[in-house]
Amino acid sequence: MVSGVQRRRMRQRDLGTLDKLKAGKAFKDLGPLKLACHTVKGLIDRHDVDPAAVEALAYGVVLPEPGRPNLAREIVFEAGLPKSIEAQTISSYCITGLRTITVIADAIARGRIEVGCAGGVDSLSHSSPDIFREPTTGLSMGEHTELTRKAWKIPRERQDEIALASHRNAIAARERLSSELIPLLGMEHDTGPRADTSLEALAALKPVFEENGTLTAGNSSPLTDGAAAVLLMSEQRAKIEGREPLAFIRAMEYGAIDLEEGLLMAPAVVVPRLLARAAVKLEAIDLIEIHEAFAAQVLANVKAWEQGWKAAPLGPVDFARVNVSGSSISVGHPWSATGGRIVTTLAYEMSRRDARYGLVSICAAGAMAGAFLLERS
Repeated sequence: MVSGVQRRRMRQRDLGTLDKLKAGKAFKDLGPLKLACHTVKGLIDRHDVDPAAVEALAYGVVLPEPGRPNLAREIVFEAGLPKSIEAQTISSYCITGLRTITVIADAIARGRIEVGCAGGVDSLSHSSPDIFREPTTGLSMGEHTELTRKAWKIPRERQDEIALASHRNAIAARERLSSELIPLLGMEHDTGPRADTSLEALAALKPVFEENGTLTAGNSSPLTDGAAAVLLMSEQRAKIEGREPLAFIRAMEYGAIDLEEGLLMAPAVVVPRLLARAAVKLEAIDLIEIHEAFAAQVLANVKAWEQGWKAAPLGPVDFARVNVSGSSISVGHPWSATGGRIVTTLAYEMSRRDARYGLVSICAAGAMAGAFLLERS
């Protein structure tokens, strides 16, 4: 008999993570459907997957194209996939990419399917300024984060250090990240990472959300166009096809808090809950991927983990293990694509290092968060 834990260990094979470019640049005229199709088709082609074997597609988008309410099903048609593939579209702000993976992983765990694709796309080139404001409060994400950095006493210099590390790590990882990317329109790598940035350059930038604030264009994630797609299989199906897993999904967790407690502070609740349920200590985690919506948000959540906020302290976080290939500040944040991008990058790095545990933490608007624990046995 297969235990409950073993049944949840789905194979996360690979992402075709499309290049993520700043909004208004090379991808501005493509739109979500074309970007999404490029990743799904690229993923299937690159890994020699029989399209007829894909049983379900879950794909996410926060800013949908007019006239395409079920983008996922349109991807099936536009990408020339078998019409028998069941498809659903999901929208859950910045954790959309994780949600789509969860839909497919749960279907595999319950034995309904053996193979499925998940992913997400967003094109922010033509987004409205209103989309960046929290509907309930009317404040932008940046304004909310300024409130959080004050409450948690996060200094400007430390934010800039996080931003600098993101750029430096992304530049250093450019060659190894190329295996995760599917070139499009001549673009073969993310254009956000800057080799010429420095603490001095970051310190010279002016605040953008509050006159006397500390959040700048340098320590915040940029507006980006991009997409990602993930292939998941049951462990048995992967063995039959002779495929070596990059990583297994050990546990998944979602949660939310009151907006007044911090719009992007839900990871402070979700990550401790995830680790407790999996009976894994933070000190055992080899690699940690924290979505960099803002450097201040990263630091505030880490401080909450270390000190304990709504749960017992998790212990110190070693930043040498955090975002070792850069993250959203440097490579960008095309909302629905970020979950797939982060899970992919982490799984690849775990494989390269033969690491046992990898942690994913993503905050989202609406004071929500999602977290994954990946494992290599």
